Amino acid sequence: MTRDAILIVEDHEVSRELAVALLTAAGYTVLEAEDGRGLLDRVKRERPSLILMDLQLPHIDGFTLTRQIKADAETCQIPVLAATAYAQPEQEIKALEAGCVGYLTKPLDVQTLLKTVARLLDH
Repeated sequence: MTRDAILIVEDHEVSRELAVALLTAAGYTVLEAEDGRGLLDRVKRERPSLILMDLQLPHIDGFTLTRQIKADAETCQIPVLAATAYAQPEQEIKALEAGCVGYLTKPLDVQTLLKTVARLLDH
C-alpha cells in the first residue's frame, strides 16, 4: 500500500538515495529535490505530506526555504523535518524557529527516521 508522499530536499546524492530507499521500503511515495531552486512552486504543485529538509543546501539554505514554506498560505500546514550533519544545539533552535517540526542529525538513524516520520504523519 502506498502511503503519504514525502519530499526529500538533499544535495548530497548518497544521503538522498539512502533516505529514498528507507522511506520507499517503508511504503511511502518519495519525491526528490537536490536543491531549493523552484522548491516553493514545486511544493505547491505536488503537495507532499511531509518535507525532509537538509539545512545546508546550495543556492538557498534549508532555513530560508522552511521560512518561505511556512509563510505561504498554500503550504504553511506541511510539516518540515530538518536533517543536518551539524549536530549543534544552536542549529536545532534555528531550525525550530524557522518552522521545522523536528530535527534529525546525519547520518540518519533508520529507526529514528521511520518513527519520526510515522509520528508526524500520524501512522
